[in-house]
Amino acid sequence: MKLKNYRYPAILSLIVMAAWACNKSGDDAPVVGATSKLNVINAVTDIRAIDFYLNGVRQNTNSAIYLFNASGYNTVLTGEQQYQFKNDTLERAILADIKLNPAKADSSYTMILAGQQSKNNLATIFMSDYFPSDTSTKARVRFVQASPGTTSYDIFVGDTLSFKNQAYKAFTSFQKVGAGKKTVKVNVAGTTNNVFTGTIVLQKNSFYTVYTAGQQGGTGTNALGVSANLSR
Repeated sequence: MKLKNYRYPAILSLIVMAAWACNKSGDDAPVVGATSKLNVINAVTDIRAIDFYLNGVRQNTNSAIYLFNASGYNTVLTGEQQYQFKNDTLERAILADIKLNPAKADSSYTMILAGQQSKNNLATIFMSDYFPSDTSTKARVRFVQASPGTTSYDIFVGDTLSFKNQAYKAFTSFQKVGAGKKTVKVNVAGTTNNVFTGTIVLQKNSFYTVYTAGQQGGTGTNALGVSANLSR
């Protein structure tokens, strides 16, 4: 028994020394993986709000993401990770369970969840956010076609900017357009058949994600429309 009593402190000392050798400062911060930023837009037109989870942990902790709104940029791990998107109800029904890959550290990404839960046609549109820097006083706009089951569209923003023949899930880079109140028109691609007309207000030196949602012939929130979210 005496041998065991004497050997225990010796073994404990070896363990402490080994731990000290691995962490010489004794108070080093734990290793944290590289991170990116992810912004989530809710374009699911038949539910009120969504939440999103990374590896089982809810990310938008301040508020649910309401229809036609965005989460703002949340810090997420860089590289391929498992994400879940759930209906913000007591049941927390899973809307999508997918892998996303914010591949580059210290970069920004946006994902739109689109479609209708009742039609079982939910889909994600994932894009990298590249914000060009210049001294222009114009706004910058990119377009995302987030209307499932619809034809391709031509989109006109004001009198100078247009995005032609945009199929479902297509998205563009940011393009310059004058600031102020702008008329947005959506036509069936290659025709003068106008299926939506509305207005948005753009601030100078700002970046906007403009996207279609809903469907032609839909009613209420499911009707075809255009929304604009400030990206930066």
